[in-house]
Amino acid sequence: MAARHREPFLDFHPGPGDATASYAAEAMCRAAGSPDAADGDRVTTTVSYLESPSVQIAWRLRMAEIGIQLALVPFYENIQAPDPRTAKGQVEFTLWVYEGTEARPNIGQPDARAAEAIATIASARYHLPTWAQNAAAVAQQLGPAWTQHLLATMLNPLPAPEHLHPLDWVPRVQVAAALVIACHDNGFQTLRTIALGPVDWVSEAAVTALGELGVRNPAIAGEIAQLFEYLRGQVPSEGYCCYAYPLGSAWLRLLAQGDPRHADVAAWRERMASGAQGGSTSSSGCIGLIDGLNMEDYAEFCVKQEVLQGEAGAPSSGLGAMVQAVAGNASTGALRQLADEYGLPMLSPTHTYSAGWAEALNSDPRGQMAFEQTKGRIKLALQGIDPDSKEARFSHNIMQGKGLDQQEELAKAQAVQQQRAEGGVEDPDPTVFPGKPLAKLSDYVGMMKKMQGGDFNGALSAYGLTMATYSHLAQAWGTKFGTDPSLNAKMAAMMAP
Repeated sequence: MAARHREPFLDFHPGPGDATASYAAEAMCRAAGSPDAADGDRVTTTVSYLESPSVQIAWRLRMAEIGIQLALVPFYENIQAPDPRTAKGQVEFTLWVYEGTEARPNIGQPDARAAEAIATIASARYHLPTWAQNAAAVAQQLGPAWTQHLLATMLNPLPAPEHLHPLDWVPRVQVAAALVIACHDNGFQTLRTIALGPVDWVSEAAVTALGELGVRNPAIAGEIAQLFEYLRGQVPSEGYCCYAYPLGSAWLRLLAQGDPRHADVAAWRERMASGAQGGSTSSSGCIGLIDGLNMEDYAEFCVKQEVLQGEAGAPSSGLGAMVQAVAGNASTGALRQLADEYGLPMLSPTHTYSAGWAEALNSDPRGQMAFEQTKGRIKLALQGIDPDSKEARFSHNIMQGKGLDQQEELAKAQAVQQQRAEGGVEDPDPTVFPGKPLAKLSDYVGMMKKMQGGDFNGALSAYGLTMATYSHLAQAWGTKFGTDPSLNAKMAAMMAP
């Protein structure tokens, strides 16, 4: 099986590629390792050419997580041409203003409602078309009058959630905000202004959103492509340009395969990916691509591998479980097929993992926390539970040993009793997990009754389950029961003799 083909900035976000961001990632680890010594100090680094000021946003978020004051002070040896500090055309505003090589935001704080709406989009697993759909719903609530607050959110995001590193979080927030802006009547002009403004991760977000806008609105795709042609001509021949690679990715979506420009843009993007384009190349990112996978994809691989190991009776948790033999699946090639799908080499007939990701996570506790949180979210999604739902929060609390809020549980039970007394309980046999082997409540109850009869394996077989898949579904049902007292009441009625 060939490795899955996934388009950057469409199927995944590669993460920042600035040298400053790479250095910041290392310095963050050092600061977290000795916060008392770092507090009140400053970190300096020398960079060949001016780079994205949004690195400083991620830096401040991470220092706030650690709970210290520590300045990141880069010294830039050269300024590219064209000068990335100035606009590349006529613009209505600029988000950054410079004093020498030091940038400061040119906009105030956003309304909390805008910041929270954008954070909800950016917290979900990255998939540009899905994000664009979610952005359209937000844009209906936050119309054009909210544009200023959406722009402010780009430079003043909420703190990063646990499952995302701040260096990953900031560019995601900026893309999410740009997608909402794209849905407004003045969206094209606003995004054009950002793209033509001082070079920064916001420029990358603008071209990504403009590419999606052109796909969804072919009437202006030609105008967007003309803007992209101009922006390509503004990419410096030296230094790093953060918007260049995403520009190529967005542009290709607007060009038909038979268009002569398609082959030219594809070759240009390939030269950037390989490093042959010089200063405009796009690196793998700090918390970006390693061994051809971003963190979300590698976490998904690990979760699926653990399921295979569970089916074979191998331990299903901890680092050892990721690399132990999968005896029951070695003969069928299930693990090999999984490794091929994700483009990972088989280190032995029963052993595969990403050495690159293992090294990166072992060296960065914050990245490791984000990875484990991402795995937890993916497990919930595979169980059919929205990772941002109340069910997910309940599951997280149980896994953390926090237990239940007894007063809250009593109040929910009383509410259900009141609802039943008023005849308001609907659908005695709801479909809880559509498409899953135990989709309906009656399926779960039927399996439980078979198990009570002493035929455990027969109960699993009757519903097409293995021990591993049963474990995942049992956790999912337990989470639903823990957050929906009415489901408990319906189950009790079904289980009654």
